[in-house]
Amino acid sequence: MDSPPQSGMSLAFFNSYIELLLESLSSKVELTVFYPEFSDSKELFALNIVQTPHYKLMTTYIPTRYETFSETYINERMDNVFDFILKEEHFDCVHIWSLKNHSFNYPFIAKERRIPVVCSVTDGFLFSNSLFEKGYPSSETPETIRISNFISTSFSFFVKKLALCFRPDNSHSFWFENIGRYSRYYNRSKSEAFTSTIKSERRDLTDDVINFCDRFIFFSQNEYQTFYKEVIPEHKIAVIDAGMLCDGTFENRPFEIEGAVKFGFMGEILPEEGIVELIDAFNLLYSQNYQNELHIYGETHENAQFVNRLKQRVKNTNVFFHGPIQPGRMNAALNTFDALIIPAHWHRGDTFLVNNAIAARKCLVVSAGSVIAEKVRKSGRGLLLHEITAKSIADAVSELERTRKKLYYFMRSTDNQPVPNVEDNASDLLEIYNSLKKDEPTDPSSLMLIRKFNKKRFERQRGQQ
Repeated sequence: MDSPPQSGMSLAFFNSYIELLLESLSSKVELTVFYPEFSDSKELFALNIVQTPHYKLMTTYIPTRYETFSETYINERMDNVFDFILKEEHFDCVHIWSLKNHSFNYPFIAKERRIPVVCSVTDGFLFSNSLFEKGYPSSETPETIRISNFISTSFSFFVKKLALCFRPDNSHSFWFENIGRYSRYYNRSKSEAFTSTIKSERRDLTDDVINFCDRFIFFSQNEYQTFYKEVIPEHKIAVIDAGMLCDGTFENRPFEIEGAVKFGFMGEILPEEGIVELIDAFNLLYSQNYQNELHIYGETHENAQFVNRLKQRVKNTNVFFHGPIQPGRMNAALNTFDALIIPAHWHRGDTFLVNNAIAARKCLVVSAGSVIAEKVRKSGRGLLLHEITAKSIADAVSELERTRKKLYYFMRSTDNQPVPNVEDNASDLLEIYNSLKKDEPTDPSSLMLIRKFNKKRFERQRGQQ
């Protein structure tokens, strides 16, 4: 994992979901969980081992900043820690939930020890040098967002300062600074530029990851078909619809809504989530005398500068910032509103949140371009936003406020549309692990030879720079 399982700050609540899976799996298999933590005071790359009631925790400490950019994706010291873990423990399978804060070499290291590797695809930007560059037809992506856009440079700082000189009161959000999901990850090197050599190395390492992983877990068939079909062979994928919490607290919730309909946003408070347009939409609604509340759940400290500007943008007294959701409190947060809004500009595919919202009988308003839009479309549980603008969001909110019959239809019981739960997901994963364990181990020698050749080539290229 890229952070502690108890962390509620992870992308799309994946850590909260994984923690529930671990608890379910721990009664069936022996588990070891490995993740890094940032530290500027503790011994770096040392391994700390703790036995919990459910599984063994292994933690190492990594610096908040690296000397070179390439250490964010290929890190010899992290390779050594991972290799030591595999040598000291006996594993039948390795499941990589995220390569963020780790090293792209992990699948190669596991294969050297003939251990099957499962990899969950949770963040496309870590798997490509541009926005799904290899899997997305170029004709459908007139604008490609490259990794280099996420890296703060002297030029980007110059652009900002120049703009502020001409427009000191400018409230425009510079997305390349506030794209926190990625900039916090990529902008950790002190000086190394994003060169063509680095881009080539990442591309080849991505191919290695695909070659050395035995199975890739997707949370949506639509996500695979849209972005990865040309990248990852179909026989290597498995689709698991991230299930809801095993919780029946919503079954007898009153159906009638007293007062104005309450709306909620849950996610990262960043521009690509459509949060600016969402705030502007509720400002517009307030000017039209709508009294609908907006409850915003998300981290407010790591990207404090942007969040503060966002709060200053709010003109509606019915908009509330609640901060991050603590682990295990997702259903409690869902219970504070009637409709969940996800106006994301990116393909956001967190079926865990959506399935919990459906099980909680919430109406959904999501962007039509997101992966989760297909789930909303098939289930008939909400509205799709075909444009992410303040007006389109305000129109959707006012439609649900004025047309309660439609709203109540979207909030109907799910008895005839069962939602998978975490226990179902754990059983599916266990079946995958067992199938890989039973398979005859393949001889990866030819792939190993190519992999080692590429490694030496990159070492020579680095030495020439």
